Amino acid sequence: MSTSPSRDEIFDKICELLKPYNPQNREILKESGIMSDLEVDSVAVFDLVMGLEDHYDISIPMEMVSDIKTVGELVNAVKELTSE
Repeated sequence: MSTSPSRDEIFDKICELLKPYNPQNREILKESGIMSDLEVDSVAVFDLVMGLEDHYDISIPMEMVSDIKTVGELVNAVKELTSE
């Protein structure tokens, strides 16, 4: 990948990937807790991570995933991994 995506582009992609797991259309903010506020279960989080890995051609380590609680933290993790 020649240029790394912006945080806004990553956030938009995460919102797109979260859409099927957000049937109640809860507002997705960077401060939103993925499992606590959006009520996304661990299987869906795994699917979300896989989708991001495929889209950005990155590998998100599981120990990093377990530390991520909010959408903003996930944006930061993807940004860091796509900047390497």
